[in-house]
Amino acid sequence: MKATRIGRYIVAALLLAPVVPLRAAEAETLPDSQELLRALVDELARSRSLQMEDLEKPYFIQFSVDDSISYQMAAAYGDLTSSERDRSRDFRCNTRVGSNELDNTNFSGDRGGFAAFFGGGSGGRRASLPLDDDYQAIRQAIWWAVDQDYKDAVETLTKKRAYMKDKNLQDRPHDFAKASVVEHLEPTASLEFDRSAWEQKLRRISARFKKHPQIQDSNVRLFATVGNNYVVNTEGTRLRTADTGVLLIVTAELQAEDGMKVTDGRKYYGPTPQDLPPVEQIEADIDEMVVSMTRVAAAPVLERYTGPVLFDGEAAGQMFRTLIAEGIAGQVDPVGTQRSRQTGAGSLEKKLGQRVLPRTMQVHDDPTVRQVGGTHLLGHYRYDAEGVLAERVNLVVDGVLKNMVMSRAPTRELTGTNGHGRRAAGGGDISAAIGCLFIEDQEGLSDEELKARLIEAAREEGLEYGLRIGSVRSTGIGSTQSDLFAMFFRMQRRGGQQNVGDPIYACKVYVEDGREEPVRGCEFGQMKVRDLKHILAAGRTPAVYNYVGIGLGGATPATSIVAPGVLFEELELSEIRQEHDKRPILTTPLKR
Repeated sequence: MKATRIGRYIVAALLLAPVVPLRAAEAETLPDSQELLRALVDELARSRSLQMEDLEKPYFIQFSVDDSISYQMAAAYGDLTSSERDRSRDFRCNTRVGSNELDNTNFSGDRGGFAAFFGGGSGGRRASLPLDDDYQAIRQAIWWAVDQDYKDAVETLTKKRAYMKDKNLQDRPHDFAKASVVEHLEPTASLEFDRSAWEQKLRRISARFKKHPQIQDSNVRLFATVGNNYVVNTEGTRLRTADTGVLLIVTAELQAEDGMKVTDGRKYYGPTPQDLPPVEQIEADIDEMVVSMTRVAAAPVLERYTGPVLFDGEAAGQMFRTLIAEGIAGQVDPVGTQRSRQTGAGSLEKKLGQRVLPRTMQVHDDPTVRQVGGTHLLGHYRYDAEGVLAERVNLVVDGVLKNMVMSRAPTRELTGTNGHGRRAAGGGDISAAIGCLFIEDQEGLSDEELKARLIEAAREEGLEYGLRIGSVRSTGIGSTQSDLFAMFFRMQRRGGQQNVGDPIYACKVYVEDGREEPVRGCEFGQMKVRDLKHILAAGRTPAVYNYVGIGLGGATPATSIVAPGVLFEELELSEIRQEHDKRPILTTPLKR
């Protein structure tokens, strides 16, 4: 199963799925649709002859279909708040006019920097295909979408050529790289899913919060999907992959006495419902989470700190996602962009051949890995959105950036895909993105040694304590409204620049005796990629951070980051200057 698809289906369900009358519990099996595949191939062949007046025919066309069934359920305090089933066939076409060297993509036109921010290029046309295997009806829907996409492509290429005549463009990379033809058809997808049983489980899990009246808001959500993904193109690729996946998200929020909100959550992912932990374990996790949140709410606010900082557990993966996940993806600035990107892909491509991490650290991306230490990886897949077989890519070797994850869109320095062309839910362009990112240190320390190194670094700086971060706020699936608001608040004050999220769990680790004291209400100063070179030490125990983004630029593909704890020599944190809502006037009914 490919977790990249489950992430796409989940976000699509959140944004697009209508409410559909429920059916009784059953094993969900998608049709082994030969008619759908035949309609795609036949209409693809006919579309090659598209031509408007004396303009070019398409030199490349790709069709893709996500044929899926998805369930969404939510519960709060022991009762269901929603339970929906969606059946869909989402079609996308990508029509390219011109040549591999110059075509209608990678052009922002009169949208300028706005388009560059959101990716630029051509996302292609979308359509909803008939759910029944009616060959003619399916071809009709495809025909209409491709006709419109071709007309858009011709118009865009004309504008792009005109724009380029007036500009001094140097070292512009080609628009599209060649790729191997793939012929691979997997058996149709099937998922054993008992809807009624899971509704009961969500009631029970959500009812656990009744035992914790300090929690002001909580939610339990389940996403279960089964999907066949089809990719066919004019180069000869014929691909069908079958996927299943289940994601359970638990979120909670409370307020400190001064009104500051404390949020946290837990995510559980697996290819099938049987891969999720038993309800008893989830209930125990909720109890432990609430205890931690309550401690944070009672902790003092950290006013200011400059010194060594240890990112531990999932916080390390969250930090690496923010600082390098986008930057190691090979992206081009579209023609028409007035200014190259200041962060992310553009900046890191310029660092190829340079040291970006300590010399003991290695980074690679391998989407083919399914799980680590019993934890399933949400970023796993076998073929990317362009129908290319996924590959392991060694990105950082002995601290030096050697390569980037690539789609079929070349950059100035790199060309040729390595199976990392991905598309987020809700449409948009296919672009390079990580799948499963692994960070390792050849001289990794044990957890105890890493904590001791933090204390030693703080002592050397004459500090009373060092700081350990266990988790930070994110804007992915499972984020609360408070998390999203905090992100917007932070970006507004920093000129639109994202940064590592505000700490959820932060502790002072005292030099004197190693005791830990929680603190709250702090944020990082602006962190840069160059700070990664100042990592003093790293652990050898990896933690998995599974992520599906819903940031300003829209949804992002499902990814996994596997990273050990890392100790920075010096970072700055300061108190968050923010007004807080007053606590509720009446006590919660749960205390009655």
